[in-house]
Amino acid sequence: MSRRASIFDRLALKERVAINQQMKSLGALSNEFRQIDEMRQKLDEMAREQAPGDGVQNAGSLRAAAQLNYQIRVQLETASNRSYHLAEELRHMRQRIAQSDRRREKSANKAEALRAKARNDSDAKREDDEASRRRNQPR
Repeated sequence: MSRRASIFDRLALKERVAINQQMKSLGALSNEFRQIDEMRQKLDEMAREQAPGDGVQNAGSLRAAAQLNYQIRVQLETASNRSYHLAEELRHMRQRIAQSDRRREKSANKAEALRAKARNDSDAKREDDEASRRRNQPR
């Protein structure tokens, strides 16, 4: 029985190692998501500030402002898409971590149950042996 319990302990340890690796990846993704989100917010502010002035403007300045506005919008769209996909990846990673944790817990519980069964079996055997010795002793 101890060999089977040992197998489940090793499975639980394997899951714990996997969880630790996933948590490191989750931290890196969270940092990247935060940075992308900050950049997206700054680009959004810049896009809103690019409103044309009321004064007299020539075609060159309007063209330059339109080109700048276009570049900001392209980068904003890219940052928004990246932010969305990172959010999805973070959600999936959290699900995988939760699944790994459930597998780890299940393996640890199974190992403990096997050990408890082995203890109960050995206690019952010892009690039976003691009872049979008491019966066989002369009075």
